[in-house]
Amino acid sequence: MTTANGSQSGRSGQRFKSVVSNPAYRRLWGIGITSATMRWMETVALGIFVFQLTGSPFWVAVVGFLRMIPMLVLGPMIGLISDRVNRKLLMGGSLAVLSGVYLVMALLVASDQVLLWHISIAATLAGVMWATDFPVRRAMIGDAVGREGISTAIGIDMASSNFSRVIGPLGAGAFLATLGVEAVYTTGAVLFAVGSLLAFSLTSVAPIARSSSDAGYFANLVEGLKHVKADQIIVVTLLITIVMNIFGFPYQYMVPVIGAEALMVGPLLIGILLATEGLGATIGSLVIALKARPNGFTKIYAFGSMLFLMAILLFSLTPSFWMALPILLIGGFAMSGFATMQSIIVITSTPPEIRGRVLGVLAASIGTGPLGALLVGGLAVWWGAGVAVTAIAVTGLTLTALTLLIWPSYLRGTVAKQSSATGFTRESK
Repeated sequence: MTTANGSQSGRSGQRFKSVVSNPAYRRLWGIGITSATMRWMETVALGIFVFQLTGSPFWVAVVGFLRMIPMLVLGPMIGLISDRVNRKLLMGGSLAVLSGVYLVMALLVASDQVLLWHISIAATLAGVMWATDFPVRRAMIGDAVGREGISTAIGIDMASSNFSRVIGPLGAGAFLATLGVEAVYTTGAVLFAVGSLLAFSLTSVAPIARSSSDAGYFANLVEGLKHVKADQIIVVTLLITIVMNIFGFPYQYMVPVIGAEALMVGPLLIGILLATEGLGATIGSLVIALKARPNGFTKIYAFGSMLFLMAILLFSLTPSFWMALPILLIGGFAMSGFATMQSIIVITSTPPEIRGRVLGVLAASIGTGPLGALLVGGLAVWWGAGVAVTAIAVTGLTLTALTLLIWPSYLRGTVAKQSSATGFTRESK
């Protein structure tokens, strides 16, 4: 006799096989891991390099601001464009351009001509490309695998993305300790070129029906915003996203500063710090991919966010590198609940024809991170990097708790049944 647990395990295994055997998904997965590896390699490398170049934690934060501001400014616009043009060409073209930008940066560094404004422009252009990930690549994942496979597909994608948080920081630390930052930019040029080739080779993602094709820009954008406003689960998800991106994730910009000034370690061990967080996130994403169920999505998202903020609070207070490692491992595990469920909740709550626009709103919410980067950078100048991270973590915990107290039904949120209008309806709680 087959038990309920055995039946669930069998279905999970079938979903896993169906997703990984999908050729379009495999290419989209490849693009994701190449881009994410470079993103985390650059996060560590630029943090260390800019701090060495300027001696200022504020300028480290400014470069982080420039890498994230395109999400805030361009996220909804890119989401609308992705609903109306060929997503494959949009993604492949942006990756090809960025490969060229990184090649130019590698040459500038190798010839000892690189200046802070060069780094700033390259960081901004990288941010434009990353602004396309949610409304373009992840929308294409939803198109490729359908509703049944989306939690598994995003879980696998996030697990590999989080694994890049292991190899990216380690690679950055190793390069900076040996070959220099030009090796980081050269690697980026190669990885983005590979991603571009994968994007242009996509052939089997079926086009989806586009709505309001004759409407203007603002009419189409308002359509996406109306859907967001009407769904309380999306609203709360976006609010927590904003809190996490202003008061949580900006701590990463201060890790090189805390590592150098408080923990007294060099580039390689700083890379290991962030790699440890990535290892925890990888493990967490794999567990979620195999075990998460729709009626637990919002709980995983909310509690993962809270635990991650607690972890970075403890990290800001620890005086020891060896104490920081297990804290960041736990923090990474918790963060995977936030990062994985974020896309799943939004994608499964949105009809395909406006999915790009709604994911564009999500990208804009994530794009509030530059405000957090400037905040933590300014606080670090006044109070020191450790106290700055303590302050933002406490604020993030307070605001997340208040959000969940105001909307307690969010923790009971569940997909009830399919609806012809939106794809899903919510249970009344």
